[in-house]
Amino acid sequence: MKRLFATLLLAGVAYEACAAGPIYRCGREYSQKPCTDGKLLDVGDPRSAAQRAEAKRVAAQERQQAAEMQRDRLAEKAAEKPASASGFNGRPPAPAASAASAAKSGKNSKKHAKPKHAESSDFVAVEPRTKPRATPR
Repeated sequence: MKRLFATLLLAGVAYEACAAGPIYRCGREYSQKPCTDGKLLDVGDPRSAAQRAEAKRVAAQERQQAAEMQRDRLAEKAAEKPASASGFNGRPPAPAASAASAAKSGKNSKKHAKPKHAESSDFVAVEPRTKPRATPR
């Protein structure tokens, strides 16, 4: 098993060395062909094989955590009950007080009511009376 791993590792390193030819920076462009005033760049991976393997392991673990978090988020979203409209002002209605609780608290449950008009009568707007102004002398 160790021999197989070592062989695959050496083959991978040899492939990268062959496939990655020299890279030249020519002004603002990069090329595999040399150019005038071009600079040869070192594009080799400075990490060791153990560091690359660790980075791949961490990346796989983070992908798994992200998938779990997304699954949990979608499950919570599906379980949410949408809010329904409760009225124009958004406040819940006041609880109705019973006569027994009003009697216990010592408060009068009856309030002063405006005189009731006949339902058949129409609404009549009345202009309020104003006091006459005193004229200066």
